[in-house]
Amino acid sequence: MQKADTLLQQACEKFADTTAIRCASQSVRFSELSAHARALADDLRARDIGAGDVVAVLGRRSASVITAVFAVWKAGATVMLVDDALPEVRRETMLTAGRARATVDCENGHRIELRPGSEPLPGGGTAGTLHHDDYAYIAFTSGSTGKPKAIVGSHQGLSRFLEWQSAEFGIGPQDRFAHLTHLSFDVWFRDALTPLISGATLCIPDGRHLDGTGVRDFLRTEEITAFHLVPSLGKVWLSGPAESEPIPSVRLSFFAGEPLDGALVNRWHDLFPNCQVVNLYGPTETTLAQHFHRVPRPPAAGIQPVGHNLPRSLSHVLDESGVPCADGVAGQIHIAADHPSYGYLVDGRIVSPFVELHLGGERVLAYPTGDLGRCGADGVLEILGRADDQVKIAGVRIELQEVRSAVQSHPSVRDVFVCAQEDRFTKTIVAIVEGDATAERALRDHLSERLMSAMLPSAFLYLPELPKLPNGKTDRTALSEIARRHVQARRADSDRPAGARTGPAADRLERIWLSVAGGGASSLADRESNFFDIGGTSVTIVALHAEIQSAFDVHFPLVRLFEYASFNAQCRFLDSLSREPHGGVPGRTAATARAARSRVLSSRHTRRR
Repeated sequence: MQKADTLLQQACEKFADTTAIRCASQSVRFSELSAHARALADDLRARDIGAGDVVAVLGRRSASVITAVFAVWKAGATVMLVDDALPEVRRETMLTAGRARATVDCENGHRIELRPGSEPLPGGGTAGTLHHDDYAYIAFTSGSTGKPKAIVGSHQGLSRFLEWQSAEFGIGPQDRFAHLTHLSFDVWFRDALTPLISGATLCIPDGRHLDGTGVRDFLRTEEITAFHLVPSLGKVWLSGPAESEPIPSVRLSFFAGEPLDGALVNRWHDLFPNCQVVNLYGPTETTLAQHFHRVPRPPAAGIQPVGHNLPRSLSHVLDESGVPCADGVAGQIHIAADHPSYGYLVDGRIVSPFVELHLGGERVLAYPTGDLGRCGADGVLEILGRADDQVKIAGVRIELQEVRSAVQSHPSVRDVFVCAQEDRFTKTIVAIVEGDATAERALRDHLSERLMSAMLPSAFLYLPELPKLPNGKTDRTALSEIARRHVQARRADSDRPAGARTGPAADRLERIWLSVAGGGASSLADRESNFFDIGGTSVTIVALHAEIQSAFDVHFPLVRLFEYASFNAQCRFLDSLSREPHGGVPGRTAATARAARSRVLSSRHTRRR
């Protein structure tokens, strides 16, 4: 089995003069990608960067990032993707946890900086130990200890998946993939690299294509044939104005990260009539997806199954005693992948997350996913939910304990209960706090420096004391019901007919904010709040954009909401918009736009499948 960088190099040689990447109407050929990567790899080696080293690639989805990833591998090092929109504290936490020896800043001409005091990954040595040349990347998931977990992925596992996806779905030079996934999560690798190792063209949209209307225009104009996304993003795309003109070029949509509902698939086929919908499933620990399901037409009602294993992968549904469940009986899913990750990087050591199973007289190493599921007689796997405190929001796998730990660390908080509730497009996090309600602004600032946007609570509800059970434990059922009622009330308000949404512009905008990201808040306590500070994400800001345009009868590019991210700034922007002649849009500088974007890590975009 070949390494991922070998697959890329072969594609560069085979398709040298064809277009590899299109971004903002500019094209990069495969030969150019390879040449730029070689030059950057030489720069890394000149700084003594090579096997055993971790190099953090900083930036946003771009040809520059892809070049840097290829270069790090050519130098023999391990890649760690870090989105430059992450809060600074979280970026530094990742760089430290991943033992990054150097960074490559893709927004500043591939500027290389060495990190003093960093150490190479462990490995080498006697037979049976891990080998540096198979460490491909470090990806992060939310951690139950309050810190993100660093997972070391392998070239073998990555290349196995890339080759499988390319062959299984006949991906080749005739395809044009939309690159929609942002950095910091392992799914970036399949989003960016499956097309490239297949000789396809990777088309990268700019900020103007982030909203529902813009992305449809992008897909149509670029004649996109395939892309990856999370179901919540699909819901947002379909939530805007009715789209009368189908997009026939799209033939493949790979959904992952969240439950996929049959109702969404039916609406999806109205917009993409020639599209095969594929449902993927598999944790980061097992290396990208380990299950796939070609959703039939019409789809089954309700949540779609995740289907069968990939070749050389096997899943087991086990009861609490570790005994395989009969067909149709629910249990915890354990995945035995052919080439899983190496495990977690903890204090410089690789810690295995795998458990030893004894099934049918054989010893099997498998990953306990924490997902509940059941297999039918045909071997098709269905996901039924979680067995722990982990949730997925906009495709991001989140440990609620990490959110709770971050909230609890603020001095104004005595105790806190954190849960996730279903909202309009995806789940939303609600924090019920025993503490000082007047310190909420400081608490939000504290969290925005430590958590990605998808992990920020969208509502803080304050109680004098959290209710307790007779044994002294927190009454989780009662608190979950309090959170559910608040979110339900907020949704009921947002579902009122448009005629009920009249009144002063600021009041109308507040209703929209709360309906999209309020998660149960009854009012916007601080109108200097940033949309991302109250739980907004790169998914829900698309819905915010559509609802503001509809409610105020205006039209403007989505990027303006990143630039005018606070409530009061949006009020001023809408006021200026109403006074612009001929529907002009007030402009902002590129520097301001970059600064605004740094407040949010988008598309959580997609991490987890």
